[in-house]
Order: sequence, then structure tokens, then C-alpha cells
Amino acid sequence: MRRVGVVGVTMVLVAGVPLAGNPASGEPAADPAMSTFTPRSPVRVLDTRIGTGTGGSTSPVGAGTAITLDLAAQVPVTATAVVLNVTAVTPTAATFITVYPGGTSRPAASSLNLPGGDIRANQVTVALGADRTLRLYNHLGNVHIVADLAGHYATGAGGRFTALPPSRVLDTRGSTPLGPGGSRVLDLTGRVPASATAVTVNLTATNPTASTVITAWPAGLNRPVSSNVNVPAGDTRPNLVTVALGADRKVGLFNNAGTVDVIVDLTGFYSPDYGASFLPRAPTRVLDTRNGAGPVGAGGTIDVPLADGLPLTATGVVLNITGIDATAGTFLSAWASNADRPEASTLNLSAGQTAANAAAVAFGPVRGIQLYNLAGNVHIVADLAGVFAVVGEPPCTADCAHAWGDNSGRALGTAEAVFASPTPTPVAGLAGVRAVDGGSGSNGYALRTDGTVRAWGDNGRGQLGNGWTGGGSAVPVPVVGLTGVTAIAGSGDGAYALRADGTVWAWGAGWAGRLGTGGLDDASTPRQVSALADVVAIAGGWGTGYALRADGTVWAWGHNGTGALGSGSDVEFSPVPVQVAGLTGVTGITGRDNGAFALRADGTVWAWGDNGAGQLGDGTACPPSPAGCVSRVPVQVSGLTGVIEVAGNVNNGYARRTDGSVWAWGGNFLGALGNGVECDPTAGPCGSRVPVPLPGLSGVAQVAAFDFGAYALLTDGSVRAWGANSRSALGNAAVPDHSTVPVPVAALSGVSAVGGGSAAGYAIVPSPGH
Repeated sequence: MRRVGVVGVTMVLVAGVPLAGNPASGEPAADPAMSTFTPRSPVRVLDTRIGTGTGGSTSPVGAGTAITLDLAAQVPVTATAVVLNVTAVTPTAATFITVYPGGTSRPAASSLNLPGGDIRANQVTVALGADRTLRLYNHLGNVHIVADLAGHYATGAGGRFTALPPSRVLDTRGSTPLGPGGSRVLDLTGRVPASATAVTVNLTATNPTASTVITAWPAGLNRPVSSNVNVPAGDTRPNLVTVALGADRKVGLFNNAGTVDVIVDLTGFYSPDYGASFLPRAPTRVLDTRNGAGPVGAGGTIDVPLADGLPLTATGVVLNITGIDATAGTFLSAWASNADRPEASTLNLSAGQTAANAAAVAFGPVRGIQLYNLAGNVHIVADLAGVFAVVGEPPCTADCAHAWGDNSGRALGTAEAVFASPTPTPVAGLAGVRAVDGGSGSNGYALRTDGTVRAWGDNGRGQLGNGWTGGGSAVPVPVVGLTGVTAIAGSGDGAYALRADGTVWAWGAGWAGRLGTGGLDDASTPRQVSALADVVAIAGGWGTGYALRADGTVWAWGHNGTGALGSGSDVEFSPVPVQVAGLTGVTGITGRDNGAFALRADGTVWAWGDNGAGQLGDGTACPPSPAGCVSRVPVQVSGLTGVIEVAGNVNNGYARRTDGSVWAWGGNFLGALGNGVECDPTAGPCGSRVPVPLPGLSGVAQVAAFDFGAYALLTDGSVRAWGANSRSALGNAAVPDHSTVPVPVAALSGVSAVGGGSAAGYAIVPSPGH
């Protein structure tokens, strides 16, 4: 993918376009109403050239003048804000337009900036006045204004927003540009869910051979009389576009004149079944580099401070970003703090130009935005129009999932914009949970009592199972097409589900055949694992899946680099299930990073795969060559009998016995054994290659593991944890780095089940507060 640049454009634009004043002004903002979005095919609601929306007047808007736009006939009484594409047409002087709620003082913010004689559009998301009116102010000269309504926010039913890191979904450069009067259908199948009703995209027109306009609309409907991007010959111009989806998740794109290349970057979608609500704000200035910071230089970045006053569960914002007096042709990019800069642009500027573009920007694990400038020096102003946040969710009252630990990939599902949480927090909007598992990636999975599955976190390989790929979700989403599920198991970049009919289903990444379907392609919806029936239990390793059949045999598929298949073969992987060698009478299985454990009916434990840290538990040491430190067939873990449950992680195995005790083996990095022995890695490997008991831990009802430690659920409903705590995986803020002995997970009681993720923990509380 290439970034959109403007170096070498031929259009000469007037420098020194005035901008709205620096300080914020207007009335104190009332608490914003939690709102959802209803899209529509664009409809023209204002055109001062022909009198539309202005009481029949065809006069341009004069200098220092504001006109009123009454939208009472277009939006319901519950409407709180609207999305408009606002176009200023041939002003007689360089000017700016400000759109703001009717009945309020004009804020110190601008919505659209342009020089004299230009035609330019910008999408504006703006709160409505109490009587569903807006005011549109023109600073200098005379100018005609056109506005097209793309949808409205309102209290009540509607679509909620999932903000995404910018991803390029169309770039006609190097292929076929849009010709004069030409249309193209943009198919977003696989990029947004089937439930999506609308999307936000940054639409950029570049290399036009004639002055033209680009229109976006729901495919399958008549093309509306509206425009989204106005671009002169030879220029490059972007505009944020919120557009309803047509049939089959498609959007139409139309070019009026000449040929033009079109670049489309997807930044989010609306769906009625999950996402964040919108909290509209009167335009508020949050950044102005003219106030001391100085211009942003070539290749420079600047932070937009946003955390103050935003909900902790904010997932993104709508900003109007203005570049002022660029000294060279350049572009600006906006993206989440503490994330890699995307291959996408937000605003394109010619030398000497002042212009604005709206941006819907997703947050990462913190509530912050960064801005990047490609070339020259440019001042940057940002005005906040609203916040997307998960608010107003009904509290869970039964079988509630709680999460703690690492949240850098949003694996907690709490919607909180934090890197990590030491305090167990309810997973957002989730109730009726019977099992939770995180696997070894940045995801969480919940099996509900109704037999359906929810997922949250990363979705770069389709791990959410919701029918789309890219970005992720900070809140649970439905795994589509699955009912009657009795067990779930997370793994690296995906998960597995067991249905009541004995079949196994997989989704997410397909590398090394981990889906078990015979191929290597990713799957964003569940696919049935090949040739497996009568399955009674499943497990997931880093890149391997496991199934226990009713006849007591174990089957495996996927990665085999360290013998994780247990079949005795040294093949790199198997995309279909193969039988684990020599195992019968198995009653339970669990995966680990590069191998697995099996529990037999006689209470013994068997292990295969990597043995670099003693994970096999059979007392064998590594040979001189690390490559030989594996077992490709099951071996018995030494000295263990009466075992009723097994768990495993990167370097360890854990066994729960009938007497309620727990035994551990493998590495002891950061206290992962939990036996009170401190590891000194400078003195060489430390750990135990045979099981050792955890002293002082009894009455254990369940054991689960995370990457470098484990959890024990006690019969009294409390939870203990040990091992690494650098990302708060122990759920105990009093532990600085790690614990070599079990410590209480804070604020948890009455727990019925626990689960582990990469560096996160999960618990189910049947009756919170009781």
C-alpha cells in the first residue's frame, strides 16, 4: 500500500486562509446523550444557490453571517446529532465555515476552510440544537453553501460504532481510474460484518484530469443528487465519508468528469448488535500548535491530548483536523497512540494551503491520538466533535464474566482503554456465561449458557469469527453460525468450538493448518474440522488443535514443529486431524504452547511436544542439541496419580489431584512453578523436570494457566494466582513483578470457573454482589 501524497500538484492555492479563533468558547456543554446512528442515502437539505433549506432565499451567505438550517422535517425528535457533507462554493474571499448547534453561541472552531474561488467539501458531525436546528457561519466574503444529510444520531434504536485502524480497501492507482461518468462498486464483504448498516471511509481523489466531483452512495439504490469530494484538475483532496451500505455490503462510487484515481481507507462501521454509542459534543478545540508548540516539521509527530473528560471506555473520536499554511506539499495522518502509523493519509495539503478534513479515529489501549506530517512545516488544529464510548450497558446480574491482566490487544473485553488492569472488571455487556478462555493470542472467548459463543480482541486474522477481518473489538461480538456449543478453546490467532453433535469447528488464522479443514486459508467464520465425529472434549495449543473422542483416543492437527501433533511424525504440520500415538482411555486434554497433556482414566498424565524447560515432566534432560529436546509421542509425567485436571502454558504443566492439591513442573521463570523457589536466570536454567507440589495450596476446585503462571479456583469461590505480574496477570496490584507463591486475585468471590489467556485471567461469577 502507498500513502497518498500531494508533492508536485499543479493547482495554485491562496496562502493565509483565516481560521477560527484559538480559545474554546460557547456555553458549557451539557452531558452528551448516548446515541446510535441511523444512516440514509444522501439527501440534499441545504443549497443556497437554489433556495433549498433556507426559506427560499437564493442569496449567498455574507461575511460574518450565520444562517439557520432547520432539520425537524428530516430527523426524529430523539435526534441528538447529524452527519452532513458540507460544501462551500466559490467564496469571494478566503474564508472558513463553522457549523454548530442552533441556539448556542458560535464556538471557536472551524468546519471547512478554503481560499477565494474554490469549491471544497468536508463532512461535519455536529450536535443538534434543542429544536433540531443548526447554524452555519461564514467568516469572510460571500459564499454559497450546500449540505447533504448522510444520517443522524438519536437516543434509542440504531447502529453502534466499531472504530478501526485505517485500512486501505481500494486504490485505483496503477490499475484503472474512474472515467468520466464512470461508476465502481466497492464490495466490503469480509471487511465489515453482515450486520453492518453503514461505514466510515476516508475517500481521496487524486490525479484528476479535469475538475470533478466524486459521489458515494449505497449500491443498489439510485445515485443521489449529492457529492462527497470536489477536486480541481491536478489536485489531491480527501473527505471523510459516512455512507449507508447497500445490498451485500456494497458502496457505489461515481466520478463526474475526466479520469480520476480513488483511494478508500476504511475507518469503522456501524452495526445494531454491538459497538460503541456516540456522545456528541459541541465543537471543542483540543489542539492548536499556533499556541506555543510551533508547527510540526517534516516527518514529525504530535500528540492530541484527549484523555481528560473522556470515558475510560472510549473507543474512538470524531475530530475535524485542519492543516494551516503548509510550507510544502504534504499529507497528515491521524492514528491511535502507541500503535504503528498506518499506510493511510487523513488530510492532503498543497504548499501554502489551509484545509480541513474530518477523521473518525480509533483508540488503542490508551485514549490518545497522534498526528504525522510528511513534508515541510505545518500548523495543525484539531476540534473534537464527539466521542464513541461503551456506556449505558445494563449491569450483569447472573453468570458474569470478569477479566484482568494484559489489555494491549483489548483481550479483556471490558472496553476500558488501559494497557492492563490489576482489578477484575466485568466484560462489557456479557451475561449468562458458562466458560471463558483466552488462548495464546490477544483474544477472549466466552461460551454462553444458550450454547452461543462471543469473542473480543484482535481480528487481524478473523479471530472474532464474526465474518470480517481487520482491526478488532473492545467488546464481545457474536461468533456467527454457531449454536449448541458445549465447549470452547482458544489458541494462537483463533479458537475452536465443540458442538453437542460431536463436531468441532474452527476459525481465525489458517497457518500451519491450524483450522484442520485441509487448507491454509484464514477463516473469519467457523468451519468444521475435517473427519472428526463423536468428540467429547477439545483443547488448543499455540498452533495446534486437539480433540478427545468418545472412544478415549486423541486427535491433533496444525503445527508440528516440536512434535505438537504427538503422532510420531516429523512433518512440519498437518492440515487435517491425525491420531496421537499410543493413547487410549483418555478422559481429558489440554493444550500448551508447543505440545499438550492428556489425562487418562487411571489418573495418570501424559505429555508430548517441546521439552526445553522440562514441560514433559518425565525427568529427562535436553540433549546437547536443542533441536532434539522434544518428544513426538506421548510420555508419562513422572510420579503423578489421582489427577483429575491438567493445565499448561509456555513452559509448564499443572495438575490438580483428587485431594485438592496442585502439582507443577517445567520452568520457574518469574515464579511459574508457584512453589516458593526464586529463580536466578543468570545462574542458568531453573525449574523442575518432575512434578513438585505447591505448598500451602489446598481445596482447589479448578486450575487454569496463562503464559508464565497459573490460577487456582478454591472451593470457597476465591481465586489464587502465581507467576509473572508485569502485565497485571495476577490480578493483584500489591505484587510488583511476580510471585513465587499463590496470592489472592483481588475483589473476586463466589467464583464458579476460571480461565487463562496469554497474560490475562477470566472468572465467572454467578451472582455478583451476593
